[in-house]
Parts: sequence; C-alpha cells; structure tokens
Amino acid sequence: MTTEYTCNDCQKCAPFDVFKGTCEHSQQRVLLESTAQNCAAFVRKNQCKFCQQYCVKSGTEFVGLCQEKMVYPTMIACEKFQPL
Repeated sequence: MTTEYTCNDCQKCAPFDVFKGTCEHSQQRVLLESTAQNCAAFVRKNQCKFCQQYCVKSGTEFVGLCQEKMVYPTMIACEKFQPL
C-alpha cells in the first residue's frame, strides 16, 4: 500500500488557514488536502504520522500515541523522529 501525500504533508506548503495554503515552489494557492502525487517539488514534512513510534489510539479519530503521550498526527515531529 502506498501513502497518498497531500500538499499539507509537504515542507514547501505554507498554510494560511485551515483549508488553504501557498506552495512556496510554484507560488500558487493550494487546497491543503489536494493530492501531491504528481508534484516533482514535494518534500515530506517530518510529522508524527510519518514516525515509527506513532500509532493510532483506538476509539479516537484525530489523535494517536507516541511513547504513551497523546499527539495529533499532523504535529511537527520531535527530536526522536524515526521516519517510516
């Protein structure tokens, strides 16, 4: 299974509200949930959801666990980040 990345998963995306951002590569406005599959400039952010230590907490939709602490999957990862 492959991961489908969005613009919000890219280091070059600068969000300015909950739904939109600016692509610093193309200087265009983008929807954060737009697919980044065909973007040659895509560079994945180090977010909790891309760390080996992150796991989805059962019974919750928007949070997970990292070393027994509740975290949001889209948080910028800590110094203990281990890429998938």
